[in-house]
Amino acid sequence: MTATQAAPDRPEPALLRRPVPCPPSWVEELPGLQAAELVPGRVQGLEVRLARGTALSRLEVAFGGVRSMDILTFQQTVAEAYRTVFDQLTCLPTPYPIRFWAFVPNIHADLSAGLDRYMAFNAGRFAAYSAWCGGRDALSRSVATGSAVGIEGDRLELHCLASREPGTPVENPRQVPAYRYSRRYGPLPPCFARATSIAGFGEGRRLLVGGTASIRGEDSLHVGDVAEQTLETLQNLASLVRSACGVTEAASLGEQELLAWLGRFRELRVYHPRASDTDAILDVLGRFFVGVARLELLQAELCRAELLVEVEGLADIGTGPPAAGA
Repeated sequence: MTATQAAPDRPEPALLRRPVPCPPSWVEELPGLQAAELVPGRVQGLEVRLARGTALSRLEVAFGGVRSMDILTFQQTVAEAYRTVFDQLTCLPTPYPIRFWAFVPNIHADLSAGLDRYMAFNAGRFAAYSAWCGGRDALSRSVATGSAVGIEGDRLELHCLASREPGTPVENPRQVPAYRYSRRYGPLPPCFARATSIAGFGEGRRLLVGGTASIRGEDSLHVGDVAEQTLETLQNLASLVRSACGVTEAASLGEQELLAWLGRFRELRVYHPRASDTDAILDVLGRFFVGVARLELLQAELCRAELLVEVEGLADIGTGPPAAGA
């Protein structure tokens, strides 16, 4: 962001351009975790790394050969990757997953029968997750925040942040919960919460917001217009913070309300598929985020080919609405 884009007297966030795949910097900087170590996995071909802690832990499960897998093999391997995470967590003092990041090679590849790789990924994730939490009806109580973006190469990486205490899933009243999407988006829906609220995570209560884009209901909006998609994304981000604070109507907010709610964010990560859109995205973000210390920018394919920007972050939340301009 440039000085002309930020409001006077507001410190600009540090702008980092990072390669994928990796979790955000704030995850890598969490205190109290031992160095990541390889641990035995039950399934051949899965590489498992674990950074242990007493309050938080990090798990990574990865496998290669993705581009040569047929749809069934890929789906089953994804399910095994998630099952491996859940199995590992049962042996730790941090048994509750609160955030997933998935990096999927060639995410839009056609795998036959009109299904792309992301749809096959969703089918594997859904099967493992619904079995772990006790069925489809339990997803709203147990599912963690998650995101999936497309990368180059041939190796899928799944990263999980887990906690000693369970988080509370938070949904966006402007959107259909992902796990209730229609079959327009695949035979089994994506399986993640829009955000997770958790106490004891740093100071006060925090909101872990997953990848958020220009979607209302379950439909993509403003196709082809990156600036409008970014503004719609900000409405959804503010709606999630409002929802976590108990304000659950599906409203569209004015500029001052957006500034107030988005001022709760402390960390941001932005994914976008086109390098040419960088300035347009940063122009919009620079007008609304007043409390962000760091903004990470990563070029990656998004879960829908028509989406041009996706934003995730970490926000401080309280018990009520913030003062305007806070």
